[in-house]
Amino acid sequence: MVIEIPAEGAFIPGENPTFLVVLLHAYNQTPARMGQLASAVRTWRPDCDILAPALPLSVFSLADPERVAQTIMSEISAVEQQHHQRIVLIGHSIGAVLARRVWAASHGVSVGSEPLRMPQSWASKIDRIVQLAALNRGWIISSALNPWDRIRWSLGKLWGNVCRHAFGRDPLIFGFHRGAPFLTSTRLQCLDLQRRLGHNGPLIVQLIGTVDDMVAPTDNVDLATGTSFSYIEVEGVSHEGIADVSPGSGEAIRRAVCGTPADVAAVALDPADVFDIHTSDVDDFDLQAPPLSDATVTEVVFVIHGIRDRGFWTRRIARAIRTQASARGLRCRTVTSTYGFFAMGPFLLPWIRRDKVQWLLDQYVTAKSLYPNAAVSYVGHSNGTYLLAKAIELCPALVINRAVFAGSVVRSDFGWKTYVGNQVAGIVNYVATKDWVVAIFPNGLQTLGQDLGGAGHNGFSDQNVANVRYVEGDHSAALEARHWNEMSEFIFEGIVPTPNCEVLQEASVISLGKASLLIWLLLVALSAGLFAWILSHFSFADLVWLAFFLLASFAVKTAVTKL
Repeated sequence: MVIEIPAEGAFIPGENPTFLVVLLHAYNQTPARMGQLASAVRTWRPDCDILAPALPLSVFSLADPERVAQTIMSEISAVEQQHHQRIVLIGHSIGAVLARRVWAASHGVSVGSEPLRMPQSWASKIDRIVQLAALNRGWIISSALNPWDRIRWSLGKLWGNVCRHAFGRDPLIFGFHRGAPFLTSTRLQCLDLQRRLGHNGPLIVQLIGTVDDMVAPTDNVDLATGTSFSYIEVEGVSHEGIADVSPGSGEAIRRAVCGTPADVAAVALDPADVFDIHTSDVDDFDLQAPPLSDATVTEVVFVIHGIRDRGFWTRRIARAIRTQASARGLRCRTVTSTYGFFAMGPFLLPWIRRDKVQWLLDQYVTAKSLYPNAAVSYVGHSNGTYLLAKAIELCPALVINRAVFAGSVVRSDFGWKTYVGNQVAGIVNYVATKDWVVAIFPNGLQTLGQDLGGAGHNGFSDQNVANVRYVEGDHSAALEARHWNEMSEFIFEGIVPTPNCEVLQEASVISLGKASLLIWLLLVALSAGLFAWILSHFSFADLVWLAFFLLASFAVKTAVTKL
């Protein structure tokens, strides 16, 4: 008998039920899509109640993912009974991510400066989570997608960015983008709960279709917080089709839902094979083997570069920091990951900057999983300072020990008082004598109300930040070797560098800072004039050929870069 689940969801009671199965559908689906799975579960285990809630996961949904998770918990609380000895959560795609969130939130887990949550009375009953094509690490638009899907996803992302920046609302699917604050918080909460429960935690089984052409393999598998999962590959099954109990997937799903841990282990992939199959070609942490946790590391320091910079210098500073840590008897690892060359044009676009912020949050989760007992500190230059400030603002789960800013492009009036003492212990901000780059460009954008600013030129107005006025030089002055030891002293001991009172900012750079808005208006006027001149001197056909030439040049440059 096939169970018909209405689109508005349903609770389906069983015969003398002893446990509760919760089915969470995928993005752009309804509970009706889970009817085949519900029928199979009822056949395998007639003694279960089935809850299939309707979730606001449509393409145009602007729902808050956290509220969706809270709604799921409320629906579970409404039907959970004392005779339910167990609860099994089964989620498909982003429904699987929500299942993990419900598991962590039901235990009252909060990380960083997140508000405290009340645990649910039924939390300890969750003894199994089955994930079908889970977007555990989050989606990205990658070459793994076919060209048509890349176009559709790119258009969807464009629509989402319009919603975010024009209307102040994020589409629900943005909460599941790799590095998104909601997804980052979920991963950190699950990581914390896994460590607390140890072997007493639920069995988590993830089923992966071998022909999943919707997302990249690295979107499915969370190698940072999913090392304790049991992974089962399902031959010939797609991202959407994995929810169907077909001849190819039925036995794998039955084992995942009803099998003993030994049954699951008998068909699960070896952890090394999971890493080999699903890791990126070039891992952000330069890993050459499956990631291994190291509980002896006490300090982790991120060293992150800025725009128009591939960050090769970060390794030199990182080496000096590790040397200083070793001299203090500390076990220190440094993270010098790069988000790639970031030109000025994309840097000016808030949705592109947001992608880089989410890249950093993804890196942070990996660091916390590898080094569970380490305090995380940060050295950032230029856009690297923006990444951390914005990440702290967006994600209360992010906690930093101490941070060093050089050539900062964060707003001078950034409200650090909200975060210092909660999410960050202390901040040192180096202010240079002739940083004309910050004085003109980010400083002018601050005047226009953008979330960039001139802290590398003006310093921070918040008294919770130690501004080091001044370091002699331009935009990269604070990165010179003469400052490396004092950076290490601040990171490891909290000793604030002594300001150099013998130097002052150059008068010409101060004048540029004061005229930054005028300079921006002049640049906009010149650009508009140039555009008008081009329109008046070239035919439509000429402009089409010019656009084609520029696009072709960009495509060739991109292809050559990837070779």
